[in-house]
Amino acid sequence: MKKFIYSIVTLLILILINIISSKIFSLEFIELSFCVGLTSSVLVGFFSSEGGLISDMTDISIKFLLDSKSRNSSHFTKFHINTPIII
Repeated sequence: MKKFIYSIVTLLILILINIISSKIFSLEFIELSFCVGLTSSVLVGFFSSEGGLISDMTDISIKFLLDSKSRNSSHFTKFHINTPIII
């Protein structure tokens, strides 16, 4: 039930973003659907992953606060497939 609610909310948010952006840029709804979908997929994928360049840069900037044993030294990015990325 929770995934169903997340999928409906995600779909409504995408439709709302698409409607607002089509009004701002004076374009048709269908013309911006691909751009809005691609942008939202990249953003959700970016915030759903662990590791990678951004996490490494954060680790470098605060490495004096972290114990060396608690940091993950693997260079592989873990990606979590969640409901918004599926929608």
